[in-house]
Amino acid sequence: MSAATANSIAYSARTRSRSIDRARSRSIARALTKLDPPASDLEGFDKEIRFEWIGHTAAFDARTGEAEVLPSYVVPPAFAEWGVELTDWQSQCSTAVSGRALYAKDARFVPVVGCEADASTVYDAEVDLISVDSMAIEEGCYSAHYVDSKGHETVTHCVTTAPGTTEPRMRVRAKHRADGLGTVRIWREALDDEFTDGGVLASSCGGNSAVAKFAEGARDAFDVARRVDPSYDIPSDAVALPAGIWFRVVVNEDGSYDSELGYAHEESKQHLVSARARAGADESSVDVSFHRSRTA
Repeated sequence: MSAATANSIAYSARTRSRSIDRARSRSIARALTKLDPPASDLEGFDKEIRFEWIGHTAAFDARTGEAEVLPSYVVPPAFAEWGVELTDWQSQCSTAVSGRALYAKDARFVPVVGCEADASTVYDAEVDLISVDSMAIEEGCYSAHYVDSKGHETVTHCVTTAPGTTEPRMRVRAKHRADGLGTVRIWREALDDEFTDGGVLASSCGGNSAVAKFAEGARDAFDVARRVDPSYDIPSDAVALPAGIWFRVVVNEDGSYDSELGYAHEESKQHLVSARARAGADESSVDVSFHRSRTA
């Protein structure tokens, strides 16, 4: 087996002394691209992400990685009788570029026992319209900062497997508040269908087995990452999750933050990382990087 080959492309809103050193040291020489990608780049990006993505989502403690249990009032009584706690919501995300913004509509479905219906029942839906002003994009991956519908400054990441490397194409997303309060929400998703803005809902059986429930599994991310990308140094304060997913969120008193999302996909031997660092209390000085490796 040949050595792992890695490409890490760094983007910067402007040069500054405070940066993600590891990402910079692994960068390939290339012209830096500012946040706020041009229309020509957005057209290609839209073709990569304009789909219905199905999977599961869960919320995790930002420090311990413990999964949040679903509220009892949405869980079928059978699970309580069996003594089973649920941590994953079945989910569907409608994603597209809309003008100068990323449109993402996230639906969570009412949990069921087995396959009780052909289509899922939506429990709730959340719509984000994220301006590209604070966004960086790279081959279906993105990183952004925006204010959500509740008025919270939010940091989001998305890392997506390369075309043709997994069937279906898969991605992992993360959201957390920029002030570090609350949980880190994680989605693991597979490309399911053409964009319908949620007009066609996923089956209540959970859709593709590649993105089955994940939050209850073994927290194996660091082990998987070492196998598929041995030369990559995951920060010591990162949090390992199941299914090869890891994250790191560090927020300082001055409002600066370091935020990372990683996804090691063992079957395709890929390791994907999105990192975003802010120097102060606003987004005027931000470093963003993407890392993608694949072992031959």
